[in-house]
Amino acid sequence: MVSGSRTAHENGAATYHRVDGKPSTLRCTIRCYDYFDAHGMQLRQKVIFLAIAPLIVALCAIALFVRQQAIALAHEQHATIQQAYLASKQAELRHYVDLASHSIAHLTASGRSDPATLAEAKRVLQSLSFGDDGYFFVYDMHGRNLMHPRQPELVGRDLWNLRDQFGAPTIQNIVAVAKQGGGLVRYNWVKPSTNKSGPKLGYVVAVPQWGWIMGSGLYLDDVQAALDQVDAQQSRNIQTTMWWIAGVAILATLVIGGAGLALNVSESRVADTKLK
Repeated sequence: MVSGSRTAHENGAATYHRVDGKPSTLRCTIRCYDYFDAHGMQLRQKVIFLAIAPLIVALCAIALFVRQQAIALAHEQHATIQQAYLASKQAELRHYVDLASHSIAHLTASGRSDPATLAEAKRVLQSLSFGDDGYFFVYDMHGRNLMHPRQPELVGRDLWNLRDQFGAPTIQNIVAVAKQGGGLVRYNWVKPSTNKSGPKLGYVVAVPQWGWIMGSGLYLDDVQAALDQVDAQQSRNIQTTMWWIAGVAILATLVIGGAGLALNVSESRVADTKLK
């Protein structure tokens, strides 16, 4: 039998004072329940954290992997498109130079190299053009310009030592390719329509009967512009994917956190009901 005085709390719950220096059984029980309830809350919070943390780590790893794969795919696509563009430019250039060679074939086949024949050949080549910035040029084997329809001020000048803004010997490279049987050569040259230097893909051939080098070129700024558009689109796609993954991570975190909070509230209500 429990003896001692009984008092009422503000909440109406009964408590018992000490009797013979010992706490009442009811108060001890309530204190023990409060202790385990508080530690139970901490344990549930840890469980929720341990559920959310691996999810976030996994989603971050997935996002990193997806980003790396997307970047690698973008680089491959960039290289593929660049190769396709350049292959198209190369075929186009060969076609133009072949047409120019055929246009003066009757003169080169004549075996004549008098000034009138050479002048006629230059006139024919100078009249040929394609696009806004497509033309043909002629040099001798020593780098002296013999014909340039878009820059007539270069005619007669020795350009052997001409170098572009990167230090590359432009004319020397053109002559070297022509002497090796002709082919493609890349260099920088002033674009007539913009009066600015830009990358150019050239195709040159030798005219051995007259000691000439004849060729033409296509500017590559349009290729670079197209590749820049592709790169920009790929960058936007990667960014969109990253936002989607971040959204999924946030949503999953909120769902798990909300479920844990709802569980805590539910258990708290059950505990309050038991105490009553």
